Amino acid sequence: MSSLKPATKTVAVKRATFDLLRNFGIRGVFGNPGSTELPFLSDWPDDIDYVLGLQEASVVGRADGYAQTTRNAGFVNLHSAAGVGNVLAISTPRIATRRRS
Repeated sequence: MSSLKPATKTVAVKRATFDLLRNFGIRGVFGNPGSTELPFLSDWPDDIDYVLGLQEASVVGRADGYAQTTRNAGFVNLHSAAGVGNVLAISTPRIATRRRS
């Protein structure tokens, strides 16, 4: 039996995210980041636009508009805890209302 392990390639999450966005043809990221997300924003690539929003609902709305216009996914970057919580609180009643009508 061989004790050799298969070679694995390690890829940073940031690079994997940008590669994924490029592979899906997503050219815009919409965000309201917090301090936790600052490393993600450093050395931003020239081929992907970052659209900064001042509140989570407007960020999600812009990403939704982008997705509808381009017929491709919109990528949202929010602060890890408070930002996601705000969007869920704002979006959940709208989603529930849409499903009933």
